[in-house]
Amino acid sequence: MVDELSLLHVAERSAPGRPLSARSAWALIAAAERDDEALVELEPFARARARDRLEELLALAAAPPNAEADVRRIASALRSLFRNRALRELRKAASADLPRLREDVRWKSLVRAAVSGIASPDVEGYLAAIDVKPLSEEFLLMPADSDANVILHVLPEGQKAYPESKLLLAADLAEHWGPREELRAAELVREVAEDHEAVER
Repeated sequence: MVDELSLLHVAERSAPGRPLSARSAWALIAAAERDDEALVELEPFARARARDRLEELLALAAAPPNAEADVRRIASALRSLFRNRALRELRKAASADLPRLREDVRWKSLVRAAVSGIASPDVEGYLAAIDVKPLSEEFLLMPADSDANVILHVLPEGQKAYPESKLLLAADLAEHWGPREELRAAELVREVAEDHEAVER
């Protein structure tokens, strides 16, 4: 029997439109963070397109997301826009190793409960490709699926991780597909929209 969530996965991936490239996804994050240093390295068209895409995304959260359809629309947009931002690898670690793994200095950014608002013993974060093998060997990280308790986001070469980015955290949470995670992702996009509205006043 095919469950409803699996059908949603298929429907979303079959929807018209292509996910952004890694470069375009990170340009969108840079626009959200007002990272002029990163944006100035882009071609003028790419820079303008990143800002336009940000406006389109934030327009979905122009009002607080109340209905389930609003939340799902924002979460779906996040998954589509940011799917290719980094290679996402699911791993399994010994539960006793998770606290030490979380504190490893090789992480460029971590999804933290204090910021996400969702408590979880799992470890999720971004790291450079060169660190994946040594980290996996040291902590005996095994490939996993539904039983994964570690999520590695492998950054494109030279890409910074924006550890304070609410929009990036929203993308991380949306990929979990859970109702709590999707709601929090939508709330974070709303917070980004409010921040941008305040600056533009």
